[in-house]
Amino acid sequence: MIVIYWSGCREDEVTPPQTNQTKLNLNDFASAQSCVFCHPNHYNEWSGSMHHYATNDPIWMNSINSLQASTNGKLKDWCWQCHSPIGFLTGNAPSTFQLSDLQPLVREGVTCDVCHSMLPPHTTTNQTIAYNVKPGRTKYGPIADAQPNMVHESKYESSFTRSEQCRACHDLISNNIPVEITFTEWQNSTWGAMSVECQNCHMPTYTGQAAVGGPVRDNVHRHDFIGVDVAMTDFPNKTEQRNAVDSLLKKSASLFLDAPMNASVNDSVQFTVRVYNDRTGHNLPSSVFFNRQMWLEVTVSNGSDTVYRSGYLDTNGDLMDKNSALRPNEDIDLTLFGGALYKNGHETNVFEMDSLVNNSIPAFQSRIARYRFKVPHAGTWNLKARLLFRPFGPYLFRSLNAEQYISQLPVFEMNVQTTSVEVR
Repeated sequence: MIVIYWSGCREDEVTPPQTNQTKLNLNDFASAQSCVFCHPNHYNEWSGSMHHYATNDPIWMNSINSLQASTNGKLKDWCWQCHSPIGFLTGNAPSTFQLSDLQPLVREGVTCDVCHSMLPPHTTTNQTIAYNVKPGRTKYGPIADAQPNMVHESKYESSFTRSEQCRACHDLISNNIPVEITFTEWQNSTWGAMSVECQNCHMPTYTGQAAVGGPVRDNVHRHDFIGVDVAMTDFPNKTEQRNAVDSLLKKSASLFLDAPMNASVNDSVQFTVRVYNDRTGHNLPSSVFFNRQMWLEVTVSNGSDTVYRSGYLDTNGDLMDKNSALRPNEDIDLTLFGGALYKNGHETNVFEMDSLVNNSIPAFQSRIARYRFKVPHAGTWNLKARLLFRPFGPYLFRSLNAEQYISQLPVFEMNVQTTSVEVR
């Protein structure tokens, strides 16, 4: 567990976000729809991505509107920096809004012209992003021998092949506290030392054409940016997206279940479950770890009787921890990997925090959970451990008056292990 405390400026000393980027206009940028004719595959992948969904997400919208109210408007356009760089850079990022209020280009979220106009240096965001965006006829990318075309100039930029390209939006320091630091987690891991980049997992390559009529290449990057978030509304490629997230999560961690082979009636049997983050280049979970839910579901049963269980949900669909409205803190053995943000000792948001608790698992580290059950009678007792994940808990949706989307919250099975104990 990582606990970080910080004593900084008073609430009335919060400096409004500023940017080093020259003020731009909406007409400085092109819509993603202008890319579809030459890059149909990339456009289709991006269309169903969370980069596109970033400003089409009603949960995010409700969160912004709620935070504006709770901070008396001090949040301003802070969250827009990553969710719609175009909206932020052009002054089209309203403090409170409905999705239908947004300009079409703003609602494209993290769109083609944002990334392919972005140049180094790529720096960690300390409250405000230091953008270096140069929109225009020249588009930058990872292909050194791009074929000439009549639509735009193409220029090779080496940072597109490295994790630094993702850094500004995936490495956030808030109030001088490293909080959403996926890039730093990667950089400090063995994966960073081996130069296994973000793109390897989140933009894997395939053999195909980067553009219609272009040469066949063996290193064309996918643009669906699969992570762990999923669309809660009707959205392009929704089924494909969830299947891809499921596949990614199943490759994310190893699980080990250790228990004695034999026991006697009335014994108190102890067993352990170890979660090993051996396949992911950053912490599990990462980014908004304080809202993520990755946990262990553990069951001891003989097929007809269950003598122990932990990690199950109440009838609201919530884990039985402090956030359960029906059975709060009832699951005393719950192993939940996540954390919380605090201000003056009370839970708060990422904008106002002054400390945090982080229980996520760094790359190539393990967490061990210990359990105990009493054997009621002889026979074979089966132990089962599942590592489960969902982007958010239903309680969060209820707090944002977004109950209608709870049914769309998936629970992904990341790994499962079983063993048995013979009781005589």
